[in-house]
Amino acid sequence: MAIIRHILLSVFTIAVLYFLGMFVLKTVPYSGKPAIYITNNYYNWKGGDTYEKYREFSKTGDYDIVVAGSSRAYRGYSPFLFDSAGYNCFNLGTSAQSIKNTYFIVKHYLDSANCQLLIIDVFAGAFTKNQLESSSDLVENLNDPAAAYDVAMHNKDIRTLNIATLRFLTENDKPYFSKKDYSGKGYSEKGDSLSVKQQTDFFNRKKVTHKKIEIDEEQIRYFNKIVDLCMEKKLRVVFVYSPVSYFYDYSIHHSFVDMLKPSMEMKNVPFYDFSICDSINTAYHFYDESHLNSAGVKIFNRALVTKLKQDKILSDK
Repeated sequence: MAIIRHILLSVFTIAVLYFLGMFVLKTVPYSGKPAIYITNNYYNWKGGDTYEKYREFSKTGDYDIVVAGSSRAYRGYSPFLFDSAGYNCFNLGTSAQSIKNTYFIVKHYLDSANCQLLIIDVFAGAFTKNQLESSSDLVENLNDPAAAYDVAMHNKDIRTLNIATLRFLTENDKPYFSKKDYSGKGYSEKGDSLSVKQQTDFFNRKKVTHKKIEIDEEQIRYFNKIVDLCMEKKLRVVFVYSPVSYFYDYSIHHSFVDMLKPSMEMKNVPFYDFSICDSINTAYHFYDESHLNSAGVKIFNRALVTKLKQDKILSDK
């Protein structure tokens, strides 16, 4: 019994010291923000587009379309273009959002009552093992504490404990920053084009050295769980692969898509592969190697709406 008491006392002491240390680092200011943000670079500042969009989104709203996914989602699908076609749309995409974390977004924010159609942007980069950036952003900025702590609890990185603790300590703090390119309804817009160097590389067809993308089996499992969850919630869902630039490693594309198809085909979930879009030109319709600019978004979104209407997934407005 003495050993057990000693262990419990030690654990309690460590927990108190840990929480005290986190409280001090959170309380002491540095350059207008808590000092804890300078101790490690995996902390996302509270604020920005994720903070704003999840407070703007209404769980009791009635959206024709909701978009989810990584930055290719929140920068590649303009709710305002869908609105102009007659469909009330909101974009819940976030920076580096892993497919696993997309599952928790669907779980806590969406159902058939507030969303008529869910569009999930799938991208190989969202299926890799490293999801700390996504988790940090969501844990610190989601407006639903249950969703934030669910993300934290299911992240296998011990650093998520620090992020969740910071979330708890900053619950009543105002956001520390905002993003100028946030346009509302969850969408961030950029009208820029590629840098001169990137345009030169493209026109000269310079060979691109790609980082190897390793697909994580856990992300595939959560992709399957998303399909099952949408069926359970009676939430209509389609998966879309948005346009890629010349700089994308297309050699992995078909094998990656083939991994996703069985679950979609089994549940009769539509998949639209716009990775190669004839009207999209890398030099003029991307602002960096992965993200469409506003001109590219307009072309892609109009093509997607047309296809969804042709397939009777969207009704005529």
